[in-house]
Amino acid sequence: MQAFILILKGFIIGIGKIIPGVSGSLLAFSLGVYEKAITYITEPFKNIQETIYFLFNLGLGIILAIIFFSRIVLSLLKHFPLCTTTLFLGLICGTIPYIFKRFKIRNSKNILTFLIPIFLITFINNYNSFEVFIPSADFSTYLHVILFGFLDAATMIIPGISGTATFMMLKCYNFILALFANPFAHLAYTICFGLGVIIGIIIVSKFIAFMLKKHSDLLYSLVLGFTLSSVMLLLLPIIKSLCLSNIIYLIPLYIIGFFISLKLGNL
Repeated sequence: MQAFILILKGFIIGIGKIIPGVSGSLLAFSLGVYEKAITYITEPFKNIQETIYFLFNLGLGIILAIIFFSRIVLSLLKHFPLCTTTLFLGLICGTIPYIFKRFKIRNSKNILTFLIPIFLITFINNYNSFEVFIPSADFSTYLHVILFGFLDAATMIIPGISGTATFMMLKCYNFILALFANPFAHLAYTICFGLGVIIGIIIVSKFIAFMLKKHSDLLYSLVLGFTLSSVMLLLLPIIKSLCLSNIIYLIPLYIIGFFISLKLGNL
């Protein structure tokens, strides 16, 4: 049963990675698996049996969601964007009580750390000068794909930062999603991306583990800032589209997402 719950949590995190504006690591935070995952990644040999059991089941759920639901999520976003976004807004908002329990304003550093991601996300959302990424079979492309893998790992580990939103800003979202949907179509790109992910996981997880041990209050301030930024980015287009005809089913969708996140975090 525990294995099934871990796979289910991984599955939700995996779907969260695909939805623009949603942070998979933030969902991991709310589902109660984030800190354990960081510990197992940075100290894999402390209890190798538990490490393998935990990371295998969680990773299996994430991989299954990414491979099998990339096309489905794209279709849902295309045909039912408002419903899909509202459901995931509920999932994100369900993480806020979990984070608030750990968020403590001790000094001005906490407030500044909380405000930094809000300003950063606002700036990124309003400024975009990147050209669309078009792959070609040269060394530069492979380096770019390794970098994308690194960024994917970083956004997967740092709570509150959406990998899909980052890739959309860099205008490589369609390329990454196509790679997720059919990883064997361009094996060289998949290998490069995987290499970047491995490097990113090793480096960024070490940094997060250090922050959890030495500066956990600053980390939770940062997470809360990114969380509220994500909520604002998802909420604004929903508010603009609200009317009497859709509010009837959007509110239940939000509540469902909220309580799924809340309940799974206590399992």
